[in-house]
This record gives sequence, C-alpha cells and structure tokens, in this order.
Amino acid sequence: MPTSPYAHLYSLVAYLNTVRPKSILDVGLGNGKLGFIARDYLDVMLGERYHKSQWKLQLDGIEVFGDYIQDHQRAIYNDIFIGDAFDVIDGLAQYDMIIMGDVLEHFDKQKGLEFMDKCFSHTQTAIGLFIPLGDGWSQGDICGNPYEAHQSAWQLDELLPLCSQHQLFEYGPRKYGAFLIHKEHYIDKRIEDLKNQSDVYGNKRRLHNIRNKYTLSKASISNIDLRPLSKHAACEQYRGFFLDTGFTEHYQLLAHLGTLFQGATIFDIGTLKGYSALALSYNNANRVISYDIADYKELINPERLANIDYRIGNALEAPELLSSSIILLDTEHDGTFETQVYSFLKENHFKGLLVLDDIHLNDPMRRFWGSIDMPKEDLTDIGHWSGTGIVDFGSNNPAIA
Repeated sequence: MPTSPYAHLYSLVAYLNTVRPKSILDVGLGNGKLGFIARDYLDVMLGERYHKSQWKLQLDGIEVFGDYIQDHQRAIYNDIFIGDAFDVIDGLAQYDMIIMGDVLEHFDKQKGLEFMDKCFSHTQTAIGLFIPLGDGWSQGDICGNPYEAHQSAWQLDELLPLCSQHQLFEYGPRKYGAFLIHKEHYIDKRIEDLKNQSDVYGNKRRLHNIRNKYTLSKASISNIDLRPLSKHAACEQYRGFFLDTGFTEHYQLLAHLGTLFQGATIFDIGTLKGYSALALSYNNANRVISYDIADYKELINPERLANIDYRIGNALEAPELLSSSIILLDTEHDGTFETQVYSFLKENHFKGLLVLDDIHLNDPMRRFWGSIDMPKEDLTDIGHWSGTGIVDFGSNNPAIA
C-alpha cells in the first residue's frame, strides 16, 4: 500500500530530532506521510517557517509507482523521482538522512543488502529504517501496483547490530521495527563482516604478503596528509570523503601507494569528480593519467595540478597503460568492464599493481573479485568501506622507493 502503520511515527520524529537533517531522501514515499511529518517538524515546528517560500529543508523522494504521486506530494517535496530506487539513487547526490519506510521487504534479500550499501554511499549521517519484521507479513500485488509484493522477510537479529536506536511495535502476532542507523556504525559493522567473510566460492581469503611488500598498514597510511590537495575539491560533500582519516574511504591509501614509486606513471580509470586522481597525485614525482568517457570533474583550478593529465576516451587504448606502475579501476561496478580490463592486463603481460574499488558492492563485483587468480589481497579495512582490493601483477619497475 502507499501507506504504512502509524505506531512508529513518533520514532520518526525522535530520529529527526537526533539527526536534525538539512536534506532528506524519502525512498518509497507512497502517499507522502513520512515526508509531511519531516517537513512539518523540521521546517514548521523547529524552524518556525510555515510558509512554503521560507522552507529550507531539501526534501526529495523516490517512488517506483508513478500513479501514487498526486498534487499533495508535489506540494510537500522538492523533487520526486519516479523509478526503481535501486537504479535511481545512483544518479542522486548526498543527503544528510535517508528515510526508508516499508521498502527493504520489496527487494529480495541480497538486493536489499546491496541497496542498503548504496543508500549509505548517498548518506552523510544516518538512515531511518521502518520495516515489518519476521515472516508474517506476506503481501502480493495490491492497489494495481505490481511492486507492492513482498520479496523478503527481515529479522530483528539482522538489523539490531546495525542500529544505534530502535523501537519495536506489535500488530497482533506480528512485529514492526523502527531503526536509526548511523553511517559510521554501519560502516564499522560492514567492514567487520567483510573481514570475516569467505570469498564467493566459500574459500577463506588467501593472503599473498602484499601488505608487507608495500608497507600497507594503518600506521603508514595515517602519515598521509591530504589537506593541501583538498583545496582543489569543489564538492563540499566529497571533500569530506577526501579528507576522511577513519579508514572508510580510500584516498589516503591511494596517496600512500603513490609514494612507493618515483618517476612512475599511474592510471586512474574512471575519473568522475577527479578526486581519486587528486589523491594519486600526492607524490609530485609521478605522473597521473585519468580517463573517463565524459567530463564529470568538480575541481578548483585543475590547471594547477601539473602532474595530472585528465583525458576523455578509452583507457585501454592509451599507449602508456601497460608501462604504468599503478592502475586504479573504479567504473561501472557491474563486473563486465572490470573483467575486460583484468583480462586485457593479463593477456598483455602488465607488470604493476591493479587497485579495485567497490569489490564488495554487489554480486557482480564479488564474483569478479572471486574470479581473480593473480596474487591479490582485500584491503577494505584500510581502504573504502564498500571494498578495496589490490592485485599484484609483479613489478619490473626499478624506481620503487
């Protein structure tokens, strides 16, 4: 249904009061009840801004079933995006808070877990999750909406370790939960889980001593100071990621890898905003070549970054690629192009390090990571919380520091 139970509404207000978000994404907004409460509490009650022209909260929503959206939702929300939230969210910005009311049970379990990861990559602070618990909430297509069918059941013990606040409600024999999940807590738990996981084939991860060979440790990486380079980051939200020192982002690790080589060429495949290349340029003695299929950079004075060459095109056609010392691959994350790049490097006898981002983001990336038969190591605990891997193709570069 485009609505949900009412008992958890005070929990929503409590979570809004804890987070005090300035921007919210309401996933599966339906009839707009949760968005109305957020607008009323944050703008009207706390902000004393009853007139729409004075509202400051950026309140956006995603709804898969466009027929639910009417004039009253449009009056409350700033922007409403119609489509499957799993795909739509990829094109959206960062929000202080994401609200998911009766959403996860409409995905199968694995896709729901992947969607949670996606949401936290678009969340600055926390997610407010409201969800039926257990197996007693079966539901088929209703209201003429084929997306209303429940695809999974979620248990309390799955969600409780993730949250900082929660409330439980009973509807007869059935239970319903409200959970406030802070991003830092979620990332810590995901990293812990990933460190204890087997690979996709059920084998425990094999270590190849890559960490020792390249001094990859929290102690060595912590010495990297990215503040001087951060002045080139135009996006305030991503600048915060760029300056992360809590080992949830990979920029310090990338900068450290660059210090291991002198006079080397480093490739960044998948420029996007340009911040990975920025980190890789930390050692001015190296040259960084960054490729993307279009110009998405958000940089201040990029012309002053003398050792970065930003290019548009196919990186696999670059004459310098196979002689480079490090290649960072951070592109579509569907496993297809990643497999193509890996095969290309093997077939052409690449000698260097391949760094992979988001190796635990979804099933295709996990399968791709599991299929790699070269010496590799999972560096998620010192890299990006969604998975960082490194593959050692061997090195014939005498300029290693």
